[in-house]
Amino acid sequence: MAQQQEPPAEDVSDRQSKLWLCIALLGLVGLAVTTYLTSNALAHTEVGCSLSGCNTVLGSKWSKILGVPVSAVGMATYATIMLGALHAYQSPIDDLRGRRIVAVIAAIGVLASIYLTSVELFVIKAACQYCITSAVLVVIVAVAVVIAARSEGPLWSAIRRRLD
Repeated sequence: MAQQQEPPAEDVSDRQSKLWLCIALLGLVGLAVTTYLTSNALAHTEVGCSLSGCNTVLGSKWSKILGVPVSAVGMATYATIMLGALHAYQSPIDDLRGRRIVAVIAAIGVLASIYLTSVELFVIKAACQYCITSAVLVVIVAVAVVIAARSEGPLWSAIRRRLD
């Protein structure tokens, strides 16, 4: 009987993080939430909501940017996160294109969510469970990107160089 050789141990620094698949899944969930909101906005129908403020928030003047539902911008955001994360997962860790796109979009998404949630709670004085869900999702994506970037190395180094 011939001895079977074990495959060479994979160097952790050469392996992309499986966390990118989770980030892509979060992007898909966010895309589903924002697609639901956008379809209702375009059809001018109310959303089903366990909170009483969803339709108040979604009918406010802050729910559109130049006549386009904010949720449509959310759709583009989450689609980009999903596709960028899938690219990051399938690419070598020194290919930073997808990783950078997801990092930038997630950072912008967090800032936009902070602004929109503040408007929702302090100006409109109503809460929308879908809007809050979207805000939480983009924060989780941002945290996951930082974790993935730190575990892989090259993206984290690029981020740190930008901040220095």
